[in-house]
Amino acid sequence: MTSIPGFMMNRYATLSSNAGQRQPASQTSGNAVGVSSGRQTVPSQKSAAAAAPEPGTLASAAMIAREKLDAGYAKHGIIGTSGTTEEEWDAVGFPDLDRQMLYAVKSNAGGLFSEAEVAAAKKEVENRISDIMDANPDDLKQAYRDVIDFYDAASEDEKATFDWVVDRSEVQKSYFVHGGREDVGLGMPAVEKLMEAWGQVMASGGNSNDLPNMPAYREAMMWWAQDNGGGHHVNVLT
Repeated sequence: MTSIPGFMMNRYATLSSNAGQRQPASQTSGNAVGVSSGRQTVPSQKSAAAAAPEPGTLASAAMIAREKLDAGYAKHGIIGTSGTTEEEWDAVGFPDLDRQMLYAVKSNAGGLFSEAEVAAAKKEVENRISDIMDANPDDLKQAYRDVIDFYDAASEDEKATFDWVVDRSEVQKSYFVHGGREDVGLGMPAVEKLMEAWGQVMASGGNSNDLPNMPAYREAMMWWAQDNGGGHHVNVLT
């Protein structure tokens, strides 16, 4: 399996170790989500039944994803915890979630998902990107170009996050490093400023871990915060 580029991989690397460490507000004890003694024990069940959000919204995607995962747990007798294997998560149905549903779980939309499920959703995103990279093992330029398309196909909710902007900029940087010449910019000031930050990293002989320390990165954070409700998408003091 082809590795995901540095900055994204560093973020994904902590997912398994962090799964289950902090309990979401909807849980009162434990980290398990699934079935027990023939009854579903999903802590968000009451919340999911409380309202029917407008179709096509992130809230709707979250509720559908919640229903699909619950059905997977019930079908296979699996309880989702930080110890659930990748094969078990696949059986529950993570590979079948569409992009908006997957993002709903990844972002814990509505507080409907456990820490273990959030971690599993992030791992599923990593797997999908790796599959794209593996499809072109001898042509990294094309592989990164295809990953750019993957990011650009995200829902508007997902794009409205600084994490998406950072990841999108890294793939764009990798595409150019491997010989890409197509104009894949989005005309987004924050993305362009992050491209400048990547230039600062390379000019200083640093690596992807140094990106957040670059002056242009801090500027990109500030610009993004100003354009997105005064910083509710990102902590500009990080």
